Amino acid sequence: MTTISVPVILKVTIIANEISSSQLKTQSSIMTIHLRTWGDLACFTRPEMKVERVSYPVITPSAARGLLESILYKPQFRWGIQRVAIKKAIRFLSFRRNEIKKTLPEASAKRWMRGAPVEPFFAENEHTPRNTLALQDVEYVIEASMHLTPLAGLPRRKPADDEDDGEDTPVKYLAMFQRRAEKGQCFAQPCFGCREFPAHFELADESAMCVEPNPNADTDLGLMLYDVFNLDVSRDQKPGKVEAKPQVTLFRAALKDGVLVEEGKKTLPDWSTVKTQLGGFQ
Repeated sequence: MTTISVPVILKVTIIANEISSSQLKTQSSIMTIHLRTWGDLACFTRPEMKVERVSYPVITPSAARGLLESILYKPQFRWGIQRVAIKKAIRFLSFRRNEIKKTLPEASAKRWMRGAPVEPFFAENEHTPRNTLALQDVEYVIEASMHLTPLAGLPRRKPADDEDDGEDTPVKYLAMFQRRAEKGQCFAQPCFGCREFPAHFELADESAMCVEPNPNADTDLGLMLYDVFNLDVSRDQKPGKVEAKPQVTLFRAALKDGVLVEEGKKTLPDWSTVKTQLGGFQ
């Protein structure tokens, strides 16, 4: 899918009076970005649904993190979702579609690329009809911050041609994020829950978090998925793809003044508090 570059505006909020090299090495300097994103369809599937796809009424922190990582991901930092503004009325759309039950093995695809004979895969014979309860005409503003991981500042185990020189700081990675967004560069096409639901985006400022008029009433959304993986990164993590076992974490979600927050709070929960659940949910 072709990614089209869009004009962007970047506003960086630094929670500090002055920036020094020592401060940038700590978590006290938090760089905050605001990303406006919209699309025709979205489906943030509830994990308790086994067969049919039933979406949450709003985007989850996990989906918001994945959307940002599709634009820029580095093991030296992780995204922390603080708030999400729901700019349009929540509308559901039900439809049925055919989904394939398996995929072509990677080894078979590589043999096909080398010209070797491969047993064909016919989607018509490997599909099943499933109902989907998705969201229609969505628009969000994601407020997120960058947090350095234990890998920041360590020697690179693999050359990174697309990374700026210098110390690993939030300033460095936010400059990279802005440059990639301006050029329309993505590691993968941003999407809303499913790859067939692409997400368009542009950077905004803090004023975009104000939802006026508010199309949705304040409501308790109950338990919502926070993430499906352990977001902590070890200094001993080996380079390359990590086959992580899913570990579900949840939180009490609420819609307050058109903004997704934790129930009774003004922001979404931080990973440091949510990760205490690991091991409690399977």
